[in-house]
Amino acid sequence: MTVLRLAAVLTLAYSTRILRLPVHGWTPTRERDGVGPVTRRSYWVDLKEPRRALPELMDDTLQRLPRTIPPVLAWFRRVRSTSARTGVGDRFVILMLGVRRARVKVTEVRADGFRLGTLRQHSESGWIDFQYRPLGEGRYRLRVVSQVRASSWFDRVAYLCGVGILQRLTWEAGLRRVLRRSGGQKVGHGTTTVEWP
Repeated sequence: MTVLRLAAVLTLAYSTRILRLPVHGWTPTRERDGVGPVTRRSYWVDLKEPRRALPELMDDTLQRLPRTIPPVLAWFRRVRSTSARTGVGDRFVILMLGVRRARVKVTEVRADGFRLGTLRQHSESGWIDFQYRPLGEGRYRLRVVSQVRASSWFDRVAYLCGVGILQRLTWEAGLRRVLRRSGGQKVGHGTTTVEWP
């Protein structure tokens, strides 16, 4: 009887999106697949006088993505185990904070950056974009922009209870590593979050 009750509770939790079970793990997810408000976050570092060309730096960031994000916060591993360059269609498994699994896929590569789309099992549904923008006078802005919804109500509550702070630390630490690789000098940084129904 206890097993039946547990199964009923899990079925209810999944059907109401309080919880998402790890099924169809390589299926792309979009904002409409999530719950709660759409959240657009932007993390940035402004720099001047980089010693590397910024398109080369963005390509290097994609190629070295597992070494760009500190593994203690989010451990990235590319699924394809070949030495070929990372490009559109390549997938990564992620272990966030040593406990939460996630998956993303490279959906776009441009001269000014690249985009990752979330896959089932990620705590958010939507996309994450790494990019740079010229600011003029030899200055540039390196940015990580995400537009997502929580994948479940459990993930939404976790974000509000502290996971959001850890997420910010993760992207800021990654941006600092990209800044160091640029050879440039930091002249500013910031974060914005906007939510809408």
